[in-house]
Formats: sequence, C-alpha cells, structure tokens
Amino acid sequence: MAAKAKREQVHDRDSWLAEALELMRERGVDHVKVEPLAERLGVTKGSFYWHFKNRDDLLHSIPEFWARSQTDPVLDTASRSRGGPLDKMRAVLEFLAHEDPDRYDNAMRAWAQFDAEVAAAVAKVDERRMATARVLFAEAGLSAADAAFRARLWYFYDVGEHVTGDTPPTVEERLARAEQRMRLLTSDLTAKP
Repeated sequence: MAAKAKREQVHDRDSWLAEALELMRERGVDHVKVEPLAERLGVTKGSFYWHFKNRDDLLHSIPEFWARSQTDPVLDTASRSRGGPLDKMRAVLEFLAHEDPDRYDNAMRAWAQFDAEVAAAVAKVDERRMATARVLFAEAGLSAADAAFRARLWYFYDVGEHVTGDTPPTVEERLARAEQRMRLLTSDLTAKP
C-alpha cells in the first residue's frame, strides 16, 4: 500500500513542479526537461502530459509554485504565530532555519536575469517577504521609514547568505545565526503584545 501511495504522490502536478525546482537548483533551468524529470520521479514521460501541455507550460508554472511552496508557508508562520511582532519575527527565523525554503532563490534569481516574466515573479515575492518584515518592524514601534530600512536589512541578509553560499549547513548553526540577527536588528525594540 505504501508503494501505491508513493506512486500516486509523484503523479500530482506539484510533485512534478517540486522536482523541476530541485533540478533547476542543482543544474539550472536549461536542464529542466521532461525526460530527466520523469526519470527522477520514476515514471514515464507520458504521465507528464496529464499535468502539463508541454515543457513551456511546466516552466511557466514554476514561479507560481515557488512562491506558493517556498514563500507562503513563511508568511503564514508570521501570521499564525502567537505573541507580538518580536515573537513573530523569531518564529519566522526559526522556520527558515529548520526548513531553508530560500535554497531555491538563487536558481530563481539566475533565471530571472534572462526572463522578464520570472523577474516580475521574483520581484513580487521579494516585495511580499519585505512587506511582512516591514509590518512587523512597524508593529514593534519603528517609524515607517525605519521599519522599511530594517526590513531591507533583514531580508537582504537572508538573500545574501544564499547568494554568497554562506548558509550554515546545520539547523543548529542556522538557529544560532538567526538568534544573532534577531538580537542585532531588534535589541532596541521592546516586546509588544
């Protein structure tokens, strides 16, 4: 029964998109093709066409999937977390340390350099992520201008770790850096309900 459940799982659209995103992270968008994806998923190429018209359809679907699977859970963590803005920030940093959803950002940014639609999707995700940080910093008592600046520092640090390849390899190391970032960016703020 477990094998059947696994086989059904790889036949859904999101499984194809997740594997395409992973292949893109590993080798670049030019390597995201039907045959290698089918091989990686252990299915026939024919099953691809149940979900996508062609490779272009798959490629056009990746940015939305990336935003939904890699950004929405982070933003949901901020909105669902209990406590004040500093508690929500800490919850986001802990989520990022455990899940590392940003590991696909470099591949998306590299692709965005050559595709205007992907660049627009990346810019939209960047804005959504920074808007969440801006709101939290404003709720913590900063002016709109200061909240916007701290949100940029917060977000650009996160992006910079991935761009430079300086993301710590273990959850413990990522949590330690998260705590240091939290302390440096919020030490002058008071915890508010």
